[in-house]
Amino acid sequence: MRSFQHRDYFFHPCRMCGAVANLTRNTPAADGCEHRTYECRRCGHIDLFGVGPDASRPWTVIGSAEMEAAGGGSGAS
Repeated sequence: MRSFQHRDYFFHPCRMCGAVANLTRNTPAADGCEHRTYECRRCGHIDLFGVGPDASRPWTVIGSAEMEAAGGGSGAS
């Protein structure tokens, strides 16, 4: 099994099952960040991360397949 680094560009661990998730889309954002979409090979889960130019800051999950299917993922608790 592949060992992951938190900042691996092309591969990232799936948040649902832990398997390899591939980078499927990299889109520049208006604020100078990137939106990176990763799709899991095993379970098909899709995550969208907001990644800033500062490597010391953590990646932020800004969407996932479950959130969209549930009607939004507004983050309000």
